[in-house]
Amino acid sequence: MTISFTYTPIGDCALMIGINFDNPNFYSAMSGLVADKIRALNLKGVSDIVPAFDQIAIHYDPIQWMSSSSETPYDEIVGYLGRKLNGMDLVSEATDRKMMRIPVCYDQKLGLDLLELSSILKRSVSDLINLHHSKTYTVGAIGFAPGFAYLEGLDTVLAVSRRSEPRTRVPAGSVAVAGGYTGIYPSILPGGWHILGRTHASLFQKSTTCGALLSVGDQVQFEPISIEEFNAQQSLIENQ
Repeated sequence: MTISFTYTPIGDCALMIGINFDNPNFYSAMSGLVADKIRALNLKGVSDIVPAFDQIAIHYDPIQWMSSSSETPYDEIVGYLGRKLNGMDLVSEATDRKMMRIPVCYDQKLGLDLLELSSILKRSVSDLINLHHSKTYTVGAIGFAPGFAYLEGLDTVLAVSRRSEPRTRVPAGSVAVAGGYTGIYPSILPGGWHILGRTHASLFQKSTTCGALLSVGDQVQFEPISIEEFNAQQSLIENQ
């Protein structure tokens, strides 16, 4: 497997790195890995590094990259990144990303849209649950809300469009699907995805260094638990 990069300016203070990789199944894993490598370089004047799917946005202060040569700040930072990234062995590391196992209760009291989806897709509720938890997902992007991860790898049967009428309050921890992705609502939010279940896992904590439980490139598996197990764990969390 081989990898190469393209660089595109985004105005005067940001650039986009495009990832060209001959295995599209690892695009997000590679994006997350490359972003981690760039963070480790501690580049001067860089204020943010944002990976998503097969791209990485880098926000920087051009004044910090001015030089006495005829090159622009953009040329300077791109040249530096190119030299550093081209010297790294990235392919082997991209296939060995962090695995997160998240417990999910698919009871219909929590999976608010299971019956409706079962009717629409003409599949049993148990089939839908099995299709969802049997896959290994990859975090493609973090967005919409702090800690909300767009997870790639959803079975095509579950690749449904959003609800025609979004909810104004989706419970925190709701595990849902829409548009070819699955995700977990990190807090009480409005939303239009179809809810299959719920987890008590905390997706975002302000007290931690990065805040979000998941990062781009992480692998995720959902592990079914009973409503009794969910309620017991929820009680422990509420009584802490």
